[in-house]
Amino acid sequence: MTKQSKSKPSQVVLFVEGETDEVLFKALIDYYRTVSTTELHQCRIYNLRGVTRYSSKLLAKLKNEFLPDAKNKGYMIQTVCCSYDTDVFEMRNPLMIDWNALKKAVKRIGIEEFILLSIKSSIEDWLLCDQEGICRFLKLKDFPKSLKGNSGNEKLNDLFGKAKKVYQKGYQTKDFVPDLNMGIIRNKNLDVLEPLEKALNVTISE
Repeated sequence: MTKQSKSKPSQVVLFVEGETDEVLFKALIDYYRTVSTTELHQCRIYNLRGVTRYSSKLLAKLKNEFLPDAKNKGYMIQTVCCSYDTDVFEMRNPLMIDWNALKKAVKRIGIEEFILLSIKSSIEDWLLCDQEGICRFLKLKDFPKSLKGNSGNEKLNDLFGKAKKVYQKGYQTKDFVPDLNMGIIRNKNLDVLEPLEKALNVTISE
């Protein structure tokens, strides 16, 4: 039985907290597929629609849907990855989610690896990593020397305003994420992404 389990192809389940994160990570996974010299493990991205649902919904989703589905399709869920913006925890209760308890609960249902992706401070800060790409989409000649706002969201709003556009979180980011260079975003956040890349079997020749 053990040998049979090990022979099953691996699947990574990546939970995200919002629509913007979902759009960006889908683009990032597509980027990995085009540049990796090794074949990626299957990745399933699921939007929990709110960070607090990591505590209330993640386990039920795994037990009742994802694990049975993986078994029926011949996959083994080896890794669960949780992405979250750190600003929520900085501004509110830093202990709103007991990640250690969640990790233990995930292991109890037979999933060996549990990864946390801490996005500092928000997904908008990652979008801002590719300044040229955003300017290309906005048709701005140069990236401003400074932007108003204390958060990535506020700075993106200010930047879009300079192009007489409105930044809309969520699925509307599909309009400009294709203009972004995922390689730049990946390289600037490699310290956070390395565990995910290892779980996905990503190999990128530098």
